Amino acid sequence: MVRQRFVMPIMACLVAAVVSLFPGSFPNGVARAASPTTITVDGHGYGHGVGLSQWGAYGYAVDQGWTWAQILDHYYGGTVAGTSDVTMMTVRLMALDGSQTVVVHNAPALVIDGISGGPWRAVVARRVSASGYTVWARSDNAVCPGSSDTLVGWTQLTVNQAAVTVRTSTDTSASSNVADLAAVCTPTGTIRSYRGAIRAIADSNGASRTVNEVPTEQYLRSVVASEVSWGWASAGQGRGAQALGAQAVAARSYAIADNRYTYAKTCDSSCQVYAGAAWRSSLVSSYNVVEKTQIDAAVIATSGVVRRTGNTAGPVALTMFSASSGGFTAPTSLGFTPVEDVGDATSLNPNHNWTAAISATQIQASYPSTGTFQELTVTARNGFGDWGGRVNTVQVRGTSGSVSVTGDQFRSALGLKSNWFNIRGAPVDPGCGTRTPPPIVAVPGAAAASDFVPVTAVRLADTRSGLGVPQGTVGAGCTIVVQVASPGTTAAAVNIASIRAATNGYITAYRCGQPRPFTSVLQSVAGQTVAGASVVPLDELGRLCIFTSTAADVIVDVTGTFGPATGLRFEPLNPARLVDTRSSLAVQAGAVLRVRVSGVGAVPTAAVAASMTLHALSATGSGYATVYPCDQSQPVVSSINVGSGQSIANHLEAALSGVGEICVYASVTMHVAVDVTGWYGAGATSRYVASGPVRIVDTRIGQGISSQLSAGVGRTVQVRGQSGVPNAAVALVATTAVVAPLATGYLTVHPCQTPVPSVSMNRFTALVASATVINGRLSAAGTWCVTSSATAHLVIDISGYFTP
Repeated sequence: MVRQRFVMPIMACLVAAVVSLFPGSFPNGVARAASPTTITVDGHGYGHGVGLSQWGAYGYAVDQGWTWAQILDHYYGGTVAGTSDVTMMTVRLMALDGSQTVVVHNAPALVIDGISGGPWRAVVARRVSASGYTVWARSDNAVCPGSSDTLVGWTQLTVNQAAVTVRTSTDTSASSNVADLAAVCTPTGTIRSYRGAIRAIADSNGASRTVNEVPTEQYLRSVVASEVSWGWASAGQGRGAQALGAQAVAARSYAIADNRYTYAKTCDSSCQVYAGAAWRSSLVSSYNVVEKTQIDAAVIATSGVVRRTGNTAGPVALTMFSASSGGFTAPTSLGFTPVEDVGDATSLNPNHNWTAAISATQIQASYPSTGTFQELTVTARNGFGDWGGRVNTVQVRGTSGSVSVTGDQFRSALGLKSNWFNIRGAPVDPGCGTRTPPPIVAVPGAAAASDFVPVTAVRLADTRSGLGVPQGTVGAGCTIVVQVASPGTTAAAVNIASIRAATNGYITAYRCGQPRPFTSVLQSVAGQTVAGASVVPLDELGRLCIFTSTAADVIVDVTGTFGPATGLRFEPLNPARLVDTRSSLAVQAGAVLRVRVSGVGAVPTAAVAASMTLHALSATGSGYATVYPCDQSQPVVSSINVGSGQSIANHLEAALSGVGEICVYASVTMHVAVDVTGWYGAGATSRYVASGPVRIVDTRIGQGISSQLSAGVGRTVQVRGQSGVPNAAVALVATTAVVAPLATGYLTVHPCQTPVPSVSMNRFTALVASATVINGRLSAAGTWCVTSSATAHLVIDISGYFTP
């Protein structure tokens, strides 16, 4: 089965994208619930999760501006766009299985292949013997006789006909008037109109089948209209039409590749949904038209396009799809690589997260051999996503014994939306071993006001070597715990890198002992090294937790800590550029650029550390840059990682040398720019309060800012008074993520200055999400102003603030 049906909700249903993991684990990574009368199950997605998620396609199109080609590339790894010359489809109409085939028309317009006479208004084909069909027809009236009715007034045309094909006397398969089409009478009384011809034929066991022979592109008009909502076409100022285009290509490819029966290529319900062109409740009722002009446009826009395996000469791929992946697609023998599915979290999707209650009575009824229900145990998962991914096997135990069934079998028996579920309250080990978060304790409030202790950057953890954490790649959905500082330290300025991620994804850094928040400090990119700085609250033992949504190696460097006992206060500044080598010469590979910070502009000579944005620009190869006080040895860390030709930005809380300088080492030739947003030292007046992370802006759902950023248009974010930020706050520390930018560019965040300062805090590539932390001054009104050089969505997650 390709998918399960879903209904487009009338009202938007905003759902959380992350369900907290529960602490602890049982042997073999099982999740267990014992002897309850009712079990609560949390789940993700609707359907099998293989290939394209229909809601995910909507999310990528509307929220992130993807084209239908980009959507298909994402979901069907290992395939490429191609074309097909298969112009006709044959579709088994499953509601007529084992039944007579009755074809009707409003006018005498029906003819039968190979049988003279007509045209007719009604034709009946009954398989009354193993030898073949007997055929009757009439031209005076359109009638739907019962299967046992005596056909008085009908003309018997032939007996023992091997197959009977009925069509209109002229080809009306492309007619704009559905009354021109042949229709079939179903056993339930519905009259359903189809383009093309209707055929009565027996399967290999002699059972009656009814088949619609229809031009491929005409077939798709109904399939796409039956699978997704035509209203999507207007969503996102028309961007939703790209989701319809992706569905059209997936449906076309699936149907062509299906080849399910000897007598038909595919079917109309358990294959993909095909409802014909229109239907009526009776022969005298008005037509309910299935096809929609918005869907027709998507079919036409993708005409003939399919996905082929390997290359354009490869076989057409069996492009399965489902309503909702839940956030990660499922592995399959078809070869599509499982991918994290961020688009599926679109705010309208009612299936991304769900909850169901299952009674012990339901379980006992489904598995009566087990007796009175005692225990439910998830024994194996597929390893992709929350809780360890989809359930492979589950054991049901009762007073009379136990049974082990697949996750799909359990889902079907208990009516769950998908096989990606978790028993609420049961401990979970998603195949992570010891890489799980500590137990959740009471969610803390804001930390005590703290001061900064800068250090020369030092590496705390590296999963590649086992420094500070167990050695080995961190699996998808797993969490490492990093000891950063001594107990009592409230927060740390860290730089975290995702190395050679298996798929695109994200990393969340947060205070251990609290539920994992729905925020991120960086966006992982498959096969690349991506770094992101953050100021992260620590638990009472001085630890932070790092979760990765995709398998990757992780490194953690620290550049300073915050504590209430001793340290430096902070003075925020309007952002200003200290240096930009693009006005002179690039920094050569292996060279060091010295940058004076204290005594420059608004930074006083008393400054001993600074809050800065580092830009690595137009790198000539893949490499990194390292920032350190010039009177110290160069540390074995990276402050920013960059690919060939890229321009990247990252934040720093950096110690200065005794004369107020930083040194920037470049591993490859690149231009370098440095912007300053504040300084630490004698005379500074504000202290840091770790309070997050918490999301205050997400333009994808209209949170904080009502719509996406337009190129060059400034938007204002109210910060004070939001999410616990007090009216006394003078600066904000937050991660800004630019999502689905329509062009390569940059983001500027400032305290609503006029004119907008010539600096930037986040650099991004077209259609690629990018996250960077900002330590920025607030305006007198407690606001930030943001300007993007390209149209994009924006997400802002607070991790803390400064207050006098």
